[in-house]
Amino acid sequence: MSDRSHSTFRLVALVAVPFALGAQEPAHRDSSGRDTLRAFPLAPVVVTATLVPTLQTKVGVATSVLDRTTIVAEPTPLVPRALTFLPGVAVAQSNGPAGPAVLHVRGGDEAFTQMLFDGVPVNISGGFNDVQGLMLTNVERVELVRGPLSARWGSAAMSGVVQFITREGRPGRTRFELLTEGGRAAEHGDQYHSELTASGGSEGFRYSSGVGYSYDRGIYRLAHDLRSGDGSLRVDARLAERWSLTGTARYLNFDSNLPVRDQGVTRVPLDPNQRDGRNRWMGAVEAAWEATPTWRHRFVAQVMRDEFDYVDQADGLDSTAYPFVGGGPDSGFVADFNLTYNSRIVRPAVRYIGTNELTAGQAGSRRFLSYGAEWSAESQVDRQTGDFGNSRNAYQRDNRALFAEFNADIGPRVSMLAGTRVEHYEGLPAQLLPRASLLVAVVPDRFALRAGAGRAFLVPNLTNQYLSTPFYNPNPNLKPMTSVGWDVGAMLAALNGAVIVTASYFHQRNNDFIRTVPDTTDPTKVTNYNLGAAQSAGIEAELQGRWSTAWRTGLTLTWVKTKVLDNGGLDPTLYPNGGSLPYVPRIAGSAFVAGDLFGSLTAVARVTLVGRQTVFTERFSGRRTTLDAYAPLDLVVQWHASRALDLYTRLLNVLDSRYQAAFDKPANPRAAVVGLRTRF
Repeated sequence: MSDRSHSTFRLVALVAVPFALGAQEPAHRDSSGRDTLRAFPLAPVVVTATLVPTLQTKVGVATSVLDRTTIVAEPTPLVPRALTFLPGVAVAQSNGPAGPAVLHVRGGDEAFTQMLFDGVPVNISGGFNDVQGLMLTNVERVELVRGPLSARWGSAAMSGVVQFITREGRPGRTRFELLTEGGRAAEHGDQYHSELTASGGSEGFRYSSGVGYSYDRGIYRLAHDLRSGDGSLRVDARLAERWSLTGTARYLNFDSNLPVRDQGVTRVPLDPNQRDGRNRWMGAVEAAWEATPTWRHRFVAQVMRDEFDYVDQADGLDSTAYPFVGGGPDSGFVADFNLTYNSRIVRPAVRYIGTNELTAGQAGSRRFLSYGAEWSAESQVDRQTGDFGNSRNAYQRDNRALFAEFNADIGPRVSMLAGTRVEHYEGLPAQLLPRASLLVAVVPDRFALRAGAGRAFLVPNLTNQYLSTPFYNPNPNLKPMTSVGWDVGAMLAALNGAVIVTASYFHQRNNDFIRTVPDTTDPTKVTNYNLGAAQSAGIEAELQGRWSTAWRTGLTLTWVKTKVLDNGGLDPTLYPNGGSLPYVPRIAGSAFVAGDLFGSLTAVARVTLVGRQTVFTERFSGRRTTLDAYAPLDLVVQWHASRALDLYTRLLNVLDSRYQAAFDKPANPRAAVVGLRTRF
């Protein structure tokens, strides 16, 4: 059986399980029978920011939620676009449209944001969080928490945490939902996307599952041919009066050509022989035991398995014909060789969380003391073949953590959160990671102020420490990066909650930056060093407006300024003291208008803004240059033909704005997609 057949079998297996478990109870429907623009959500309960699920309005840290209503109102096949709806987020695609995509939150590097699926960290070794090809199949909501979160989630949670939460099944007969769409961009760009989900069950056993597939050819003469598959399963069971069980599993795979070299699309020929692919399994089982009405326990076992492949075959180019940057180590060099690289990571973990409710029976007050311990191990095997010889390297390290958190209402208007985590990775010094926040409801349900601070860290990448390649020298002496961050913010609700405005000022200092730079002992290679310090500071704002039962507007805006404080050891032409960090837009955000046009026709118009940013002409070197700002307009129009059928069209970059998504890499031109969503 081929690899692709194996992938298809895994996806079908995940979604097929509930079909055999379908309950025969009467179907349960909400009042509308479908997701709708008309529903203006109340403050949700968030689970990512604290050890105890807490109302968003009671959390003294910056949180945003991308809920199911928005996901349905603006159907989008891939995660990178959806994340730009949230404040503080910028998405960089260094290989152009349909290429690898990474998150930058509050001006932090891609490795500074922890990414989770149902509580399972999926960042690869060293915190890297490529979201290329990720879909939102069977995802109920996406939570984004900004600021230092290492006290909650450990390494890599320096600038924030993004968590994708699988939909919880509802009691009733098995309910199916099918989405399918197809279209193309003005230049090449054929694309299509399908999802099938199923959910149902009884009060004692509920389930949901989904399977999805997406294809994007890409806009260049040589195709990206990005193919993504996604399968998920969630079960919730009440085992006994005081015992419950939740299990989640998700399989992700993608395969993509990489026709765009780091050097771009105009300076060298496109590469027909370069591709990468990823297969990722993740799963978790959580057992909850209510020992007494005020004393609860959670036991979690989880695992993540990630396998990444990269293949590049020689193209026979004349490297002397492409001098890019005079005088630099990359001058006149084009990567042209035979290389196959495979990396496999397996990361099991177990966690215990105990919670004591200290105010049982006291109306209008809540005080929770939570505590626990966690163990995880990470094993990694790297294999390489090609022109530079064959090699196999294996590494393993484990880590242990103890943590505690106090989450409470102090009087009717004050909520506080205080916690700490002590974490030790094998071979590295232990880290103490405190955090605290305070929220004051100056005018209850109208106006609130908050402030918070914390310490965070990032462990070095195993391969950065130990892997030697033809282009890279390892550095076993790398130590963790550390940071201290704080923010203050306010929330204002007006017109009986129809308008909600939140704003924050944040500041973060990062020390012992782990940076990829030319090796001082061998200029033909790069390596990683702990170098200097930098800071990011800025303002982020979010507005939600419900002007009538038919019209909504929203706005997110982030202004961030980064600054190199100490470039000791870094190339001063790339990282000048006082200069900005690369790949961080000075301003980013989005604005939308959504409403019912007439009858069953609804529409959403959204502008996404990405401001000017400093980048390098090569990925880690070259010279500093600036990309201009851009603001494409997208439009989604849906016809709700019946309670069971929606038809829609999505127009991207309606005005056909021409801009660069990365240096020498044009972004998507105008594109059109038509699709349908049906429930049965």
